[in-house]
Amino acid sequence: MGLLVGLPLKLFHLLFVILRLLWPLLLIAVIWWLVRRRQGRPQGGGTASGAKEPEFKGPVYTVDYEEVDEEKKDGQ
Repeated sequence: MGLLVGLPLKLFHLLFVILRLLWPLLLIAVIWWLVRRRQGRPQGGGTASGAKEPEFKGPVYTVDYEEVDEEKKDGQ
């Protein structure tokens, strides 16, 4: 009879000791995650999707492509 009562009580005691030691670590992890998440946000002027726009230093060249018909190309 002692094993039937003592074993579950010992398991509950072990579970509560683990939880008592673990909650400060979980609290620190959640605070750390929130701080890291807050630092990653743009401070204003960001796009709606959150993607950063590239910054170009110097001239930017664009190219306009023109579709060429293969039949006209062979006939010239």
